[in-house]
Amino acid sequence: MTLIGLAEHTLKICENDLAESDLGSLRNQQGLWAFFSQASPGRMQLLLANTGVLAQRHPRFIQLCDRFGHLIEIRQIPDYLSHARQGWIIGDDEHYLIRHHYDWQRGESGCNSKYASQLKQQFATLWEQSTPCSSSQRLDL
Repeated sequence: MTLIGLAEHTLKICENDLAESDLGSLRNQQGLWAFFSQASPGRMQLLLANTGVLAQRHPRFIQLCDRFGHLIEIRQIPDYLSHARQGWIIGDDEHYLIRHHYDWQRGESGCNSKYASQLKQQFATLWEQSTPCSSSQRLDL
């Protein structure tokens, strides 16, 4: 997730369950730690269709949630909206990475504020209709 290193202010992540992600890797944990602990800390919004995998496969990320929970928001996409199969990350409303299907590792990345803006609108629509996960729920995922 090279995009983590590029972002300075915001990260918006929309995924199925992060099962295929390296979000919990040591490298990403260090990158996110730097992102959250800088002078003007970054904020993360994470949308997942299935939150169960998060605690099972990403204990380092759960540690980050414990430490920086005030900067991380996690929401679950409702079943009636989880039919979409794309996953994406938006950094600072400019950089993006999009996978056209959750099961495929291939995708596109770039730096195009117009395209990132379209993804941001899709993200905002899903975000508004999704259910917040409280910090206690996050630990028990």
